[in-house]
Amino acid sequence: MSIIFIVPVWTSRYALATNPYSEKYETLWKLRDGRTVLLRPIKPEDEPLWLEMFQSFSEDAIRNRFFEIIADTPHEMRVRYCNIDYDKEMAIVAELTEKGRRKMLGVVRLCIDTEKKTGELAFIVADPYQALGLGTKMIEHMVEICRDLGLKDIYALMLPDNLRAISLVKKLGFVVKHLEDSTVKATMNLKSDK
Repeated sequence: MSIIFIVPVWTSRYALATNPYSEKYETLWKLRDGRTVLLRPIKPEDEPLWLEMFQSFSEDAIRNRFFEIIADTPHEMRVRYCNIDYDKEMAIVAELTEKGRRKMLGVVRLCIDTEKKTGELAFIVADPYQALGLGTKMIEHMVEICRDLGLKDIYALMLPDNLRAISLVKKLGFVVKHLEDSTVKATMNLKSDK
């Protein structure tokens, strides 16, 4: 008798990392208030930190990042966000350690197309840590990673009323275009932007 295992698509695609965690993408950076954060790739063991960060988001922050209000994140969703295949995507988190306690302040994610030429970015900073320069630094760091990976273009999709994010990407040199589906697409050509 043979046993057949049915594996959900998200598990087969994301559960096993084909490329190992890369310490070369770790960097220290100071917030505007002087505290030092570690920017680093996300790890599977970050799930409790990710959940705590998610629980600190306002409804507006959740809607702006996920394009809908999400009240809860089941374990499967948290695994999906923390256990990535570094060959197909990257997620950089900002981690702060205070009084021996670690916190995740924000995350910028990159999903790479199958031809490894284009990547889609998504980013969020927890509400208590906004306006400290962190969003700008996380995106700049991810742009450098995208260049290191040899990507040609990157883009981010945003809601039109997410004015802070739109302003941020414009400041970083993305070209912003309003799409017919009522979203905003910000694009950066990495080959001509050097």
